[in-house]
Amino acid sequence: MSEPDPYPGPNEEVLAAQVRVCTGPHQSRPLGKKEGDPAPRRILELIFASLEGALPRADRVSPAQMGAFFAAMSIRRTFGERTGWSAAEVAAFDRYGDALSKMPADLRFLLGTAPDFAARPGEARVVAALRPVLRGEHLRYEEVRGALEAMLSGAVRPSLMAAFLIGQRMNIEDAEEIRAHLDAVLPSEQVPALQVETLTHFGQPFDGAARFFRPTLFVAAVRAALGRATVLHGVAEMPPKRGVTEEGVLAALGARVDLSLAMAARCIEDPAVGFAYVSQREYAPRAYALRHLRTHIAKRPPWATTEKVQQLFAGAAWNGMIAGFYHAGYEDKLLGLMQERGLDAGLVIKGEEGSSHYGLRLGKPSDARRKAVNYTQGFRRVGGRLETVAGDVDPTDYGFCYEQSPRPAEVSARAFAALGVAALKGEQGPVYDRIAFNAGLTDYYLGLSMSAEEGLAEAREAMDSGRALAHLECYISRSGASR
Repeated sequence: MSEPDPYPGPNEEVLAAQVRVCTGPHQSRPLGKKEGDPAPRRILELIFASLEGALPRADRVSPAQMGAFFAAMSIRRTFGERTGWSAAEVAAFDRYGDALSKMPADLRFLLGTAPDFAARPGEARVVAALRPVLRGEHLRYEEVRGALEAMLSGAVRPSLMAAFLIGQRMNIEDAEEIRAHLDAVLPSEQVPALQVETLTHFGQPFDGAARFFRPTLFVAAVRAALGRATVLHGVAEMPPKRGVTEEGVLAALGARVDLSLAMAARCIEDPAVGFAYVSQREYAPRAYALRHLRTHIAKRPPWATTEKVQQLFAGAAWNGMIAGFYHAGYEDKLLGLMQERGLDAGLVIKGEEGSSHYGLRLGKPSDARRKAVNYTQGFRRVGGRLETVAGDVDPTDYGFCYEQSPRPAEVSARAFAALGVAALKGEQGPVYDRIAFNAGLTDYYLGLSMSAEEGLAEAREAMDSGRALAHLECYISRSGASR
């Protein structure tokens, strides 16, 4: 059952406006520019009514929404004519200048009309970092890290937190900033070592799958049967998609989903298990506590990128990582984080729904401007040198000939659990193919299989023999799930 949102609202009309304006210098869409656009006067009126307490709690514009909206409007002053302020926005803000001047000081600061704004105790680092962010500027690592640590401490108002997160994303985080978002949640020096030779982390979007079967858990069971330890992590659900996640599938199977890092480590080190799932609730409770903020800022924060490459453990001899991405440009940033953490191999895949999962049909190939689903980029360290790969993976090259990438009849954790177990029992079909394809090809690109064909053969044998299912069942049992 979902935990209640601690914030009022969010107001749906204002969320629709945020979706348009809380984005980058090339994608923002001004309000009131043409018929059917959200009207900026209406947005301001809803904000004023919320500040006065004139709307029911469920319909109010939350402080987080206000923070994101006013920060976005400030940053858009630095944008070009196409994505900057429209004439309707200028007119609305001029019309309501008096009401805007009477808003709380934090909102006036975000709008740029309270330059002498005094931060509350605990907020100083966030306010200091916001000043350049609101001008469209980048920050140093230490500035971002300090602001995020203040936010994670719980001492910062929702308006300022939302403004900082959306501002960083609108300014398109650079490598130094994105590294700070990763380290603020779980620094590399806190990553414990495990007694396993090889260890691979899978990083999927925390907001889950809404259209395609998500095979991560079952790929982990296949890899465990091959002696390749695996770490999965995530949450039960996350906005905006609130799709099916690994945690949901495990819960549907009757598995325990609240393992501590120590308990997960024992499962991974157990040769009869060989993998584990850790919820963000357990390894980063302070970051998890801010999940509702994502609903109110409308757009994914930088953490939606960095949480996919979070390293929870380290293997004794070799460490690899696989992460999904959707927006072009983030593949280099994700791989850069993997290399900075000293991983031996890393892959980023533009998979289905922004995951790392290959679809069973390539579709239109990648070009210089657009990355196709199944685009793969990565590195591996071999004998002291760095080998790289970049290109599309075509399922037809390996005998998977589908006219469309199949979708399940039902998208739910319970349905995914049943489909995955059936595939691990050897039931042929698109789910079986998807698991084998993803396990085999990713292990090949990581350098753990000598060829793609060998990787596919290994994955199929692990399923057909029942060994992968045995590892999954052992995980459910030994994680302490039986009640």
